[in-house]
Amino acid sequence: MMPVFDFTGIVEFDGLTTNQNYDYQIGYVFAAGEPGDLLAGSNYNWDIAASGSFRTAPVDSTDSMSFVFGSCRYLLRLFGGTFFDRRGDKTFRSINRQVDAGQSTDFLLMIGDQIYADDLAIISPDDKVDEFLSRYRKVFGQEHIRELMGRLPTYMTLDDHEISNDWSQDRFKQESDLFAAAIHAFQCYQLVHGPGFQFSNRAKRSDTPHRLWYRFRHGKSAFFVMDTRTERFPSYSPPQMISPEQMTALKNWLVAEGQESNYKFVVTSVPFFPDTHAGSEDKWSGFTDQRLEILDHIREKCVSKVVFLSGDVHCSMAGQLKCSADPNFLVTSIISSSFFWPYPQGQASGFKLRGRLAKSSDTDYTLSRFGKVYSEDNFTRLSTGGGELKVATYERKGAHLGTRTLTL
Repeated sequence: MMPVFDFTGIVEFDGLTTNQNYDYQIGYVFAAGEPGDLLAGSNYNWDIAASGSFRTAPVDSTDSMSFVFGSCRYLLRLFGGTFFDRRGDKTFRSINRQVDAGQSTDFLLMIGDQIYADDLAIISPDDKVDEFLSRYRKVFGQEHIRELMGRLPTYMTLDDHEISNDWSQDRFKQESDLFAAAIHAFQCYQLVHGPGFQFSNRAKRSDTPHRLWYRFRHGKSAFFVMDTRTERFPSYSPPQMISPEQMTALKNWLVAEGQESNYKFVVTSVPFFPDTHAGSEDKWSGFTDQRLEILDHIREKCVSKVVFLSGDVHCSMAGQLKCSADPNFLVTSIISSSFFWPYPQGQASGFKLRGRLAKSSDTDYTLSRFGKVYSEDNFTRLSTGGGELKVATYERKGAHLGTRTLTL
């Protein structure tokens, strides 16, 4: 573990048994020698090492699972940045309490704005790598989130506030140093949690990922975690949310997993649908050509049980998209936001929850079954099984806000 990566690192364990509980201990030492010299003949005191446990993913035949997901955890800096608000950490305390109470939880999915490096673009936004790294240490170092990520497999993707508000790659030429610092810190503290580091040479452990999107599986469920920030170019004609490479990979994945997986979850930090009444060029509603390309592909290839998971908009909801010309077409959207946001939240009145999806060409993609919109700080627990998806939403301190069961 090297200073340039803020002493973060990756260890690969081969040959673990599937669907098995494992205990672990981990400690560290500071020294100037080579690793081999440090370990030879050393007698470390493991009583002071951190400990935890986790469970490996099940075999492919497993149909049921339960996981928690959400987004947008603001860490309010007070008194000139010398004190960080701990209210947001109570969200993760509530999740820990569910796990402690015996609620089966396979993993945690955090889908954007894990940090607010720009502090609303007002209060001394981070723009240097040391500032980004320090921010991550503060955010992930709080008691309850640290405990949660130490016990559950955790998968992450970024949104704009990991870099700067409403970030797109159109800004790269003018703000390349900011981008480089932000992405370096993101790789150290977020991408390392999942399979995003796919080494081109397994013997070479210094490879830098050439993309931030990735895939993983859990039993009979498959996940495609998108990068909707570092490949977007609103200035293109038509506007580009994701690169051609990512688009091709997503479309191929949908077809391949359509034959193999019961559930196909597409993770996108900004909502795929519904759109807002005011319109937003920052969401998929500002990239309608690529959105239609994905929807048409799902319909034409008869891909079933596709669920889009997203955050960003500081409220939570669930609904579906149908097509009158194709009764077999059904796509689900579930939004979970925010873990903690100490300002006004999104409201149902701000979204188009009925009618035809805007700019849906000649195909009649119609919004359906949108239920209650939750405007409190919250997290969402998804449970699968028997062709159904149970969507349970909980308030930051653990109160149950409501549950919906969607047939896929």
